[in-house]
Amino acid sequence: MFDEAGLLFRFGMGLAFGFALVWAGMGFAGGVNKLVRLNSSALVKALMIMFVLTAFLNIALLYNSLDNYNLSIFPINMGLIIGGLMFGFGMALSSCCATGSLTDLASSFSRAAVTIFFFSMGVFLGFYTQITASWLKISWFTSETGSYFKQGVFLPDLFSFDGFNGYLGAMILTIVFASIVVKLAENYERRLTGTIVALPNKMKISVAVIAILFFILLYNTQKGWSATTAFGLWFGHLLMFFGLHVDTLVEFTHKPIEFFNTPILQHSTSVQNFGIVLGSLLVLLFNGSFKNKFIAGLQITRKGFFTFAFGGFIMGFGTRLSHGCNVGALYTPIAEFSLSGWVYLVFVAIGGLLGNYVLKNYINKTCAI
Repeated sequence: MFDEAGLLFRFGMGLAFGFALVWAGMGFAGGVNKLVRLNSSALVKALMIMFVLTAFLNIALLYNSLDNYNLSIFPINMGLIIGGLMFGFGMALSSCCATGSLTDLASSFSRAAVTIFFFSMGVFLGFYTQITASWLKISWFTSETGSYFKQGVFLPDLFSFDGFNGYLGAMILTIVFASIVVKLAENYERRLTGTIVALPNKMKISVAVIAILFFILLYNTQKGWSATTAFGLWFGHLLMFFGLHVDTLVEFTHKPIEFFNTPILQHSTSVQNFGIVLGSLLVLLFNGSFKNKFIAGLQITRKGFFTFAFGGFIMGFGTRLSHGCNVGALYTPIAEFSLSGWVYLVFVAIGGLLGNYVLKNYINKTCAI
């Protein structure tokens, strides 16, 4: 038996996430891409405010109830660094991340579809490494609570002396980290444009909505927002559709047989991802731009195909090294006070900068995509 109410809830959450993201023109990959391509720090600021606000809300759930939640406290190791670099580089080439590829299906279908297919392949092929490589499971730094989960550093452990179970110090540190990122982004924008564009009202509203949605998701499912494991499941089901036996998939990936035997429409993360697609589609339908954007998004060049395919693949494989994407390894860990999220942010940003440099100076110069 599967939980129909739970699946309906996850679909509704995805619908709301997708609507809020597209309505305000937000996307996790856009933080770096828009900063580099448009010289705008607005999205970076919106994301940092969202991270801080979500973490603050989550204190109400976590303060005395850690045992009730499956937190994303991930190891800090070479996998996190390499995975972040790979993901950042790939999101520059594909102009989206995992969640962004879902929201872009309605407006940039060809780019998003190619990215999703090869992203799914990368996740599937990365399962074996994620499960069997011991170096991905051992953290260079681990706190007491972090060792209770998957190794890693839970920021409140560093401030157990603050009189608030460490959450006061952890919240202050989260604000400091976010402020540093915002300051760096604003300085970059000011240096290139001479001014700083104010945060649009739509973004302010979406930041608050998404933070509240995350809180509701964590409260109801005991787990934060994730997206990418579902992509690997989709690729596995595609292989089975073309005749590959489930035992072969299990032997290759080391994932349990129950994972691949789960129908896609009974897999909670998949259902939530489908909700994101529909939510983004509804925005375009409501504002009357769906037809023109969808038709324009059907076009793709050969160079574009290979660029998006490579971007999608290295993003997908990278998520297995870092245990998630910009949602699962960045937003969720930061919102749940894991230091791994901030480390990931540094390297996904570096990867994004490198990817944009390669895209601008080598790929786009040889052929428009």
